[in-house]
Amino acid sequence: MLQQVEDPRIRIIKQNNQGQVNALITGIEHAQGELIARIDQDDYSLPERLMRQVKFMDAHPNTTLCSSRFQELYNGNLTPQKVQFAQTDTEIKKIISYFNPFAHSAVMFRRESYLMSGGYDKRFLIAMDYDLFIRLMEMGEAHNIDEVLTVIRMHDESYSMKKSRLKIIESIKIRCRAYSKFGGNPLFAGFFLLKSIVGLALPSWLKAKINI
Repeated sequence: MLQQVEDPRIRIIKQNNQGQVNALITGIEHAQGELIARIDQDDYSLPERLMRQVKFMDAHPNTTLCSSRFQELYNGNLTPQKVQFAQTDTEIKKIISYFNPFAHSAVMFRRESYLMSGGYDKRFLIAMDYDLFIRLMEMGEAHNIDEVLTVIRMHDESYSMKKSRLKIIESIKIRCRAYSKFGGNPLFAGFFLLKSIVGLALPSWLKAKINI
């Protein structure tokens, strides 16, 4: 389908299957724009998403990372996001050491900031986005637009669901880094750390149900 699109702004980049992180790195290496918008193949953006995010980033040059509210699509049913919403930079940095408040498919970030931060870290196979967000937030401000602009498809066969144990282990490492950079309530940080440790012993279907 993409091969039939006659638009010089669209480029199709092919490479052997080297995993998601390498694909992300390759895509951004070929990007020429100032802003990078992320989307997974099975998720979708609402028509006004890019316009809303570009407008916000243009008006707030100190913002390195911009996302929005999102909906979750599971078995044909749309529901509000399960993760707690935080809008402003202050609110986000207060809770970023507890959990990741962003959906990877909903974010937009500055290419220059991405390159200066070192980009995606190949050591993280699942939570590479969470790790990147922390480093982008060290360089500037983050913001969540208070409007649903993306739909995230949830299904039991997704790679992150199959590798949920690895995702928890990676997230624990990233939360420790976030806490050292931005602080947070030690009681809340301890609670979410304990929740993650308990999650290591639970089956994947139960972890998804209780959002671990």
